[in-house]
Amino acid sequence: MLLGQKLSGHRGVVAIVGLLGLTIGGSAALFMTSQSMDRNAADRQQEQVRTGLERTLTASGVQASAIAARLEPAQRIAQLGPDQAANWLDNELGRPTVSGDYTKAVAIMTRSEAIYGYTKGGRADPEDLDEIQNTAVRLVASLGETSPAGPEVKPASTGEALLTKSDLGSVHGTPVLVAVSRLPGAGEPLALVTLTYMDEAMVNRWGSTLMLDHFAIVGPRETPAAGTRSVDLTAADGTMLGRMVWRPARPGEAIRSYVIPATLAIGALVLGLFLMLAHRANTLREEADSSSMRARFLERFDPDTGLVNRATFIKQLEHVAGSHSCQLILLDIDDFSTINETLGHEVGDEVVREFGQRLLKEFPGPRCLVARLDGDEFAVLIAGNADLHDLGPRSTGIVVGRAGDAQAVVSVTISAGIAAAPEHGHFAGALMRHADIALGAAKTAGPASHVVYNPALGESFMSRKGLEARMKKAIEDEGFELFYQPIISLRTMKPSGVEALLRLKQGATDTPAVFVPVIEKLGLMPQLGAWIIQQAFRDSRRWPDLRTSINLSPLQLENPALLDQIDFNRARFNVSPGAIGFEITEGVLLNKSATVHTNLQGLRERGYIIALDDFGTGYSSLSYLSEFDIHRLKLDQSFIRGGRLSEGRSAVLVQGVIDICHKLGIDVVAEGVEDLAEAATLREWNCDFAQGYQFGKPAPARVAAQNLINLQNQAISIIDYRTGEPRLGLQ
Repeated sequence: MLLGQKLSGHRGVVAIVGLLGLTIGGSAALFMTSQSMDRNAADRQQEQVRTGLERTLTASGVQASAIAARLEPAQRIAQLGPDQAANWLDNELGRPTVSGDYTKAVAIMTRSEAIYGYTKGGRADPEDLDEIQNTAVRLVASLGETSPAGPEVKPASTGEALLTKSDLGSVHGTPVLVAVSRLPGAGEPLALVTLTYMDEAMVNRWGSTLMLDHFAIVGPRETPAAGTRSVDLTAADGTMLGRMVWRPARPGEAIRSYVIPATLAIGALVLGLFLMLAHRANTLREEADSSSMRARFLERFDPDTGLVNRATFIKQLEHVAGSHSCQLILLDIDDFSTINETLGHEVGDEVVREFGQRLLKEFPGPRCLVARLDGDEFAVLIAGNADLHDLGPRSTGIVVGRAGDAQAVVSVTISAGIAAAPEHGHFAGALMRHADIALGAAKTAGPASHVVYNPALGESFMSRKGLEARMKKAIEDEGFELFYQPIISLRTMKPSGVEALLRLKQGATDTPAVFVPVIEKLGLMPQLGAWIIQQAFRDSRRWPDLRTSINLSPLQLENPALLDQIDFNRARFNVSPGAIGFEITEGVLLNKSATVHTNLQGLRERGYIIALDDFGTGYSSLSYLSEFDIHRLKLDQSFIRGGRLSEGRSAVLVQGVIDICHKLGIDVVAEGVEDLAEAATLREWNCDFAQGYQFGKPAPARVAAQNLINLQNQAISIIDYRTGEPRLGLQ
């Protein structure tokens, strides 16, 4: 196709020519402007240097005039004599004058001879005096005359008028600023002479003050380098003493280096974009039908996988479920967030795409519709009848593998929830809800699981949601309370402490075994745990001589603020650490978290007793007793209740645990003691403490306090007065 057609004819050509002219003309204008900026900047700097030199000369004269005004050398010399007068001049004139930042020299001269001088090194020697005299004699002789050296200066101070002049000179080839001023007094006229050397110190100061690049002073015969500017150092008599040279500022360089190239690049970019847009417009016109189809595709399909999207899937489900039998499968990639976090989102996206393709191959044909609902969630709709129990293995059996970084193979498992119409609902909303409930149950069951919906799942789901709602409300409304169960010393049969146990108020039937996991899942355990600690510390003041044991959940021990909470409540309620103990489960000991370790170590250092609860269940191991520093072990009630103590193997096991603990310095508490015979047996085996219904059921704090008093009195009544031992097994 011809270019004129692609650019929409003559108007496109005109636009291109105009754009090129604007870009090139603008760049040329910018170049000329930058050159003008460089010249103006260089001229300003040159004028600044000239003005600075003139002002410095004038300042030298003013300074010399001021020094001369306060001296009376003629009178002092006459009064003191030559030697003492020289010392006086050193102190009053020489040292103060040359002690500044710049290199200076000062002298006193007659019209033809220097009679005193002082330099940086001290009093001037004859050679230095000759140099000063040769440099300043012409200027001294011209005092009172109108000469090229400049006009006479009459200071504004009162008294005798002092004449002052300044000019440029040279000492040993170094340019100097020479200033002379008439000294007051009778007799032969004397003049004060100051020389300021234009050496490296002054050059550096000038360059820094005026911000001049490569500022320097060169000799009169040295030709300035190309691209530099200079100001001549010329004495009043026309003698060329040198040049001040520098590399002038070039503000236009930024325009030439950046703005003009950027302008040309932008022009080229705009021209390219114009050509692309023109070509695109022509292409769009030629492919209008195809673009319309693409738009419709994006409305109905997921762009990443090519599968239908949620909106399209729901419409099809509504159409099919209302009038035909069908099966709905909801699928979810297990632990997909871990893939994204460990291998990156690119690998995660590739896994999603591959799973979508595998799903299409597993459920092909016109009767199946595969969709990507969101993220790693997929759905399959199968029209007609199918074996529900066959769909689960087909779904979760799809194998997806991808190589991640460093060729690590990603193994992916799938969970699936299945519902069918009309068995599980006649409408899309009901089917989606029931399949989602089944999917949730599958994920709870573990990776690569599938569950077919049934009414019991729905009831369980509603029950779980109801329990979650009740737990949230209970925490918001402080709907919990603590019950306390006595712990008895088997040696004295007296109460030694209590264990704080969480309960719901108002006669709720939910037990801690049911509602605590729900609270942990909701992420509310830190809030509830803080309340338990506070309430237990408060109630412990009812029985100050006994120890209150508080259960700590694994989530509480992972809280970095746990020790702060405990310290705050100990100080608030003025409770000794010896009156509080903490019980942990064996699962905590498997946690290698640094926070858990820090919290346990902090509890020990603060003097709290740590007890290992429910020993003998779960992953119990005697190795815990050697690896972890605990103070007390609580034998699970499964070793005690139901006559287990009379069974040979169980008895040997319990006695063995007691003996091992005692050798390790660990106390033993037997849980689930329900009669005195069991207590007597445990006492014979040297078990330290017992807890169970024999000594009291868990009760609210007020009731528990009275029960402890009753237990104390009962212990006194069953003591054998002859032996001082409890009469166990006799009642």
